[in-house]
Amino acid sequence: IFPYSPDGATQDYLQRLLNQTEESRQLARLRTLEAQQKDRRIYDAKHRPVNYNPGDLVWIFKPVRKVELSEKLHKKYFGPYQVVRKLSEVTYEVQDFGPLTKRRKIKDIVHVRRVKPYYDPDMQKDCLEDSSKIIQDTNPPRAEPESTSPEEKRMTYTGPTTRSRDKLAS
Repeated sequence: IFPYSPDGATQDYLQRLLNQTEESRQLARLRTLEAQQKDRRIYDAKHRPVNYNPGDLVWIFKPVRKVELSEKLHKKYFGPYQVVRKLSEVTYEVQDFGPLTKRRKIKDIVHVRRVKPYYDPDMQKDCLEDSSKIIQDTNPPRAEPESTSPEEKRMTYTGPTTRSRDKLAS
């Protein structure tokens, strides 16, 4: 493979090649460790500590693609699922909590990034309706001006007063 050289130049070449290879390997290992530490810092800054107990209800993220609908309109989270047990700090065993349609419930092992706490959609709808009633109550209707003609009533603004409308009125 290497040409024969009686003066030992081949031996020096091999030694230099081995040294360069070892230096390159050590440098690559050092760069890999630095990149891992940087990625860990970025992940830890964004990480939200979560802990689910057996029996908790959760939503599970399952990306589903259908041809007829835009991806924005698809459901992204499905559930409710019930946490069966914690397998590690980041994985949980869950099972379907819905009515039993099959002989046994479906169990799945999921990463904590695909899990979020379950909130009953009906309760959310009730809360939204209650908050809209509160908003309507805090903004009473404005009194109409003294004008009598229907054209003047149509031209009068009855919405909320903003800064720009205050300036126009002054």
